[in-house]
Amino acid sequence: EVGFDADGMGQEELRVIVSRAGVAIAGGRPRGTLYGVYTFLEDALGVRFLTPEYTHVPSLDDETLLPAMDKSYDPPFGFRWSAFGEISDNHAFATRMRTNTVQAEEKFGGKTPIGLVNHTFHLFMPWREYGKDHPEYFNETEGERPSEVYDDHYDPGVQLCTTNPEVVRIVKERVLKSLEENPGQGNVSVSQNDNDHMCQCESCHDIDEREGSHMGSHLALVNSVADAVADKHPGVLVGTLAYSYTRKPPSTLRPGPNVQIQLCSIECCQTHAIDDPDCPKNPSFCEDLEGWGRISDYISVWTYVTNFHFYQLPCPNLRALGRNVRFFHDNGVKGLFMQGPYPAAELAGLRNYLISNLIWDPSRDDAELIEEFLRLHYGRGSKQVREYIDLVHDAAEQGTTHRNCFGTAADHGLGPELGRRGLEIFEMAMEGAESDEVRNRLEKASMGCHALIVEPVVYRAHQKVRTRKRNRDEDPLELDPQVARRVRPHLQTFFDLCRRHGVVNVGEWGTYQEVEAVLREWYGMEEGEAF
Repeated sequence: EVGFDADGMGQEELRVIVSRAGVAIAGGRPRGTLYGVYTFLEDALGVRFLTPEYTHVPSLDDETLLPAMDKSYDPPFGFRWSAFGEISDNHAFATRMRTNTVQAEEKFGGKTPIGLVNHTFHLFMPWREYGKDHPEYFNETEGERPSEVYDDHYDPGVQLCTTNPEVVRIVKERVLKSLEENPGQGNVSVSQNDNDHMCQCESCHDIDEREGSHMGSHLALVNSVADAVADKHPGVLVGTLAYSYTRKPPSTLRPGPNVQIQLCSIECCQTHAIDDPDCPKNPSFCEDLEGWGRISDYISVWTYVTNFHFYQLPCPNLRALGRNVRFFHDNGVKGLFMQGPYPAAELAGLRNYLISNLIWDPSRDDAELIEEFLRLHYGRGSKQVREYIDLVHDAAEQGTTHRNCFGTAADHGLGPELGRRGLEIFEMAMEGAESDEVRNRLEKASMGCHALIVEPVVYRAHQKVRTRKRNRDEDPLELDPQVARRVRPHLQTFFDLCRRHGVVNVGEWGTYQEVEAVLREWYGMEEGEAF
């Protein structure tokens, strides 16, 4: 007889025993036992959950003996979100990959009560509600308060004057009301808007000067709200972003015991590991993480794993991801939000597989995970996909740029010649594919090569979609006519692939249909006319 007592196990803690006496799987509630079943399927039977569409199930005959095992595991990151469209849109798959942040359904074990710490100033104190009558509630910049605001969240947006007593009062009231209306929350976010217009009034400036960081005046507000939350809702965390101008920890102020710091790495280089001392972009982030670790009881990290300007462009970060996750783990981070793209981005299946496995178990070997996915997903074409990946990463590493999660192909050391070489590699892979299904996967993987070729015009069209949405830009798209003529023959193939493979967005601000429409307008095309 085989068995054990699961009482007292953590919410996601599990144990799996396989012996001649039988199989026992159990864990804590609500997700431990479920994760134990997936662990058994993977470790004992060789099942691999690769993408929402494809689960690898090896052939086993009746005589196959299960390997003996006695495995106990409790994941080190309590908040895990590989934020790819493939995860967010497929709750069953998200559960198999042990993401615990998107699926509320009981049959999937629910999700952690800790939510994503996100931008919220515009929600608690919208400009449209307070700005006209109380401009003093908002940021002072060069002696002026904002007078007209189209979008208070993004540029050219606003921030709160965090030392204004009325602002502190209103934010407290609204946070407490939110918690009363949404019982069961493990945290609440009190965070700056997504722009750099920090308040520079005398009161905010004095605190920031003393603290050596704009986090000074911001944390003063957060701590005040956290004190009120502790009185009314003990056990609930008040989260805030350490992002952009608030990333650096203050000199003397300390976050309250119920304050959650979510540190954001938006400035960091995609190509090199975050702890790479030779990368000029990354050491300051490491210093800030270590600094927060000395003064905060709860740190989570928001990091970025795509190019938001063009999701289908190759993103040369596969060699850095494993090292990054291990660095976060070694520095006491309790939760990871790894922000990826909408569905069908460049090698999204591979990236999500790698990230999901690493944030579940940071001890996994990232190189082995990559090779496993390539072998099982692309079959005989895996060698060519590996060649393409190396081509991209070698080119980026040989360049002199250290670009973050935005930018052109050239910003990342890539270009159309690499795209053309990549297409030759993928053509070889597709010719040798063992089935139409595998050939289709290879075609989807080749989209990064097509993106490199059309990027000179698609990138600019996507930026035009963005400015029309955010800034009421009515100016026409501007393209170099010679470049536009050279790229045009490739656009039809690119947009056809978008339709065929379920692409939603070309980048963070525009769907492929919106980008296509802007380009059709520039080329003066008739409805239904092919590029």
